[in-house]
Amino acid sequence: MARPAAASAKPQRRRGRPGLAAAAAVALLGCGALDDSAPPTPPRSHCASVDERLAPLVELAKQGKTAHLAGLLSTRLDPASQRAVVQLVLDVAYALPPDTSKNLPQLLAPQGLGALVPLVVAIFEPLPGDPSAVPPVPPRIAEMSAFASTAQNCLSSELFVLGSRLFRDPKAATALDGLLEAGPAGAQQLLNALKSAGVEGRSSFQVVIRSLATSLAQDGFDAAPLLQTLKQLRDPKQPGVIDALAGLLQVAVLGDSAADKEQARGALQGFAKCLIIQDPAQLIAGHGYDVLITMDPQAIAAVDLDSQKWLPVVAYATDVLATKPAARDAWNQLLGLVLRPDVATEALPELINLLNSQALPGALALLGDLVTQPCKQAKP
Repeated sequence: MARPAAASAKPQRRRGRPGLAAAAAVALLGCGALDDSAPPTPPRSHCASVDERLAPLVELAKQGKTAHLAGLLSTRLDPASQRAVVQLVLDVAYALPPDTSKNLPQLLAPQGLGALVPLVVAIFEPLPGDPSAVPPVPPRIAEMSAFASTAQNCLSSELFVLGSRLFRDPKAATALDGLLEAGPAGAQQLLNALKSAGVEGRSSFQVVIRSLATSLAQDGFDAAPLLQTLKQLRDPKQPGVIDALAGLLQVAVLGDSAADKEQARGALQGFAKCLIIQDPAQLIAGHGYDVLITMDPQAIAAVDLDSQKWLPVVAYATDVLATKPAARDAWNQLLGLVLRPDVATEALPELINLLNSQALPGALALLGDLVTQPCKQAKP
């Protein structure tokens, strides 16, 4: 882990503490918690306490359901890496527009990016297996290893630059909304399109991804013919998901200028070369195929995310990863560690349980209370 990031984290962390303490004090004063002469507080439904907000998280901790996640940060990361992760959080916080903090609970709520939680769960839940099932389901060691090594080695600055541009483009937001609104039906449409092109079965899908990665890794690769081929797979009776996917890929690989196209080509070429090395058997692609064919329509409904509103916010965080090597290294190492088999087998079930619980919404609601002070009495 880079030393400069560790050194720079310390002074910024000292500056951050008074601000947080002041926000907490103001919030408490606004609720009349520190002043016996304060005016009567609003109904408690409008003034939840810290204990109430954090109760789901505290309960999970009491039940030992966050022990491995806590151990991941406290024992698996050395002090320099811990400081780098803290610095990453601070860098992202400073990069966000001033009003973002008060909108953070809304951003991560079920109507915001939280709407993607079921998709994240669908991707990562099968990896650790299920020892309590009958018969027991073993962990997918090889797939987790492929995910971990790819995360640690293949997420370059150029790839995050591409992501920043993509997240800020209104056309990408429109295409993403179209994909999400299709829900599981969209996944089935995509499978049908692949079958119509002669791609049927897990191994066949892996061959296609391998061929695509090999093509991307070549100098001078032109994505335009590939996009045209994808558009030809659309079903006139159900054109939505293919059109949306083609639209998203067109923004990503072609952009609005020759410079955009060249930058995307270089970023994707580097990623493809790395992917071939880190996942030569295309285990990630195989796992993706498994997720596609097993999506539960009841668990993953169509999503109305309003990407035009939220994707530009995500772009600010991506900017940090694109421009700060220490932040990018901290993120890649942490992500790779979470997915590493000896860690993921225990930590991923806890993470999934956390995502499915009310613990994170409660913590974010507390953050919103500190920033917006909903209990503060209005001035006459």
